[in-house]
Amino acid sequence: MTVADRITIICCVSLAIVLMSTVIVVLIGLFDPLVDNAEIFKLINPAFNMIVGAFVGTIAGIKIGKDDAK
Repeated sequence: MTVADRITIICCVSLAIVLMSTVIVVLIGLFDPLVDNAEIFKLINPAFNMIVGAFVGTIAGIKIGKDDAK
């Protein structure tokens, strides 16, 4: 297993953990009567998009660099 493959696996696992954590927090917030549901999505959406974009960009960059090296 190459270093690029390890980094790809670590990025995928990290992204899965972040996505699952975000979903769990949003679900907890949706069912908590003290939390305004409209505000949850305003707060979470930009951070969620940035995290997903960063991980996808990293994985795509590794794959493109790996293809160029061949």
